[in-house]
Amino acid sequence: MDIFKIIGVGLIGGILSMTVKQYKKEYALLVALATVTVILFFTLDTLETAISQISLITEKSGVDTRYFTAVMKVVGVAYITQFGAEILRDGGEGAIALKVELAGKVFILGLTLPIVTEFLEVCVNALSAV
Repeated sequence: MDIFKIIGVGLIGGILSMTVKQYKKEYALLVALATVTVILFFTLDTLETAISQISLITEKSGVDTRYFTAVMKVVGVAYITQFGAEILRDGGEGAIALKVELAGKVFILGLTLPIVTEFLEVCVNALSAV
């Protein structure tokens, strides 16, 4: 199972990072980045399968694909933002991590505004029809 590979890479990368940190803190961050990158590559197949399954369900249900696309973009921005912020925190840059998280939230707001606007228009039209 791939989860055992991921756990193994994580443990080895963590131990290596802690060992390197004793000598060169900046290299420890590079080891952590390399470890996280390898872990992400291991998860890509599972992520691709999940997205294709959700896409198939969306097509079968008749839901507009714009909503599916928007949700996938929001989820992607959230994961990438969290990933970047955690790397910054690991490197001791908590203040920058907070700004990255704020930027991620602003991007998510921008991605969801068209859907919220459309929803509000449907509500207004429904209320005006009554």
